[in-house]
Amino acid sequence: MIPILEWLKDGEIRTNNEARAKMIEVFHITQEDLNEKYSKGDSRFNGRVNWALTYLRQAGLTKTLGRGRHEITAEGRALLAEGVKYFTEKEFIARFGNVSPQFFYATKEKKAKIDVVEKDPDTHAVDPEESIHNAVHQMEEALISELLDKVKNISPSDFEKLVVELLVKMGYGGSIEDAATITKYSGDEGIDGIIKEDILGLDSIYIQAKRYSGEVIGRPTLQAFVGALSPHHAKKGVFITTSTFSNQAIEYAKAAEARIILIDGHQLCKYMLQFNLGVSTREVIEIKTIDSDYFDFN
Repeated sequence: MIPILEWLKDGEIRTNNEARAKMIEVFHITQEDLNEKYSKGDSRFNGRVNWALTYLRQAGLTKTLGRGRHEITAEGRALLAEGVKYFTEKEFIARFGNVSPQFFYATKEKKAKIDVVEKDPDTHAVDPEESIHNAVHQMEEALISELLDKVKNISPSDFEKLVVELLVKMGYGGSIEDAATITKYSGDEGIDGIIKEDILGLDSIYIQAKRYSGEVIGRPTLQAFVGALSPHHAKKGVFITTSTFSNQAIEYAKAAEARIILIDGHQLCKYMLQFNLGVSTREVIEIKTIDSDYFDFN
């Protein structure tokens, strides 16, 4: 990670391919090294460079500008000014895990287990199966981060289409055609669309979909949305954003008379993974166990 950061400190915007080429030079990577593959056939070297870029972005030391283009941030420059030469994973997590803790640990309890291992090397924090699940979680969080970057860069109209398609995949609005027919600009401040709650259209859900890059959604924005529901006597609303909600906005939504669901950027992308929108399955790994019935010969 640090060699990549040092390479970016001149302020130039560089690509994934350029990062790989530079790290081949820095680490004197041989053709034999480059030929090493994971079991699924992907390059081990490319994977390590990609993960280093991902960790740097998650820590806020770099930022991405479009597809696969990276630039150092002020935080990255400050770190280099400290004279840091390398990070162990333990040191990196200790310093930057608070930026996006779910990226490194699924729960605080899992981090506590890791802390125990560091104090007592003879204590195993997780069994092999849990290690697999932890690795899958880490990969999913990296994918969510990358997916969110892409969603933030689509047009507002494409974002609204994405929201409709996701809600249909989740079981709302009937078919895409039905949803597209009833989803419309209502002309009311604070409402971007209306979708059927079920295929029969027994109730409607009012939608606010905002594609923001970094602005936190505050209480006034939620108040405007709830106020826009009143003329329609609406009792259900969903506010979806690529950004986050302030604590005041979250508490206001909980106390509102109408039922308001808030979906921030991270949760939005989790739903996209869950309902296979904008992603595809690369590999399925089977974990087998003993069939006790087979060995019951009595």
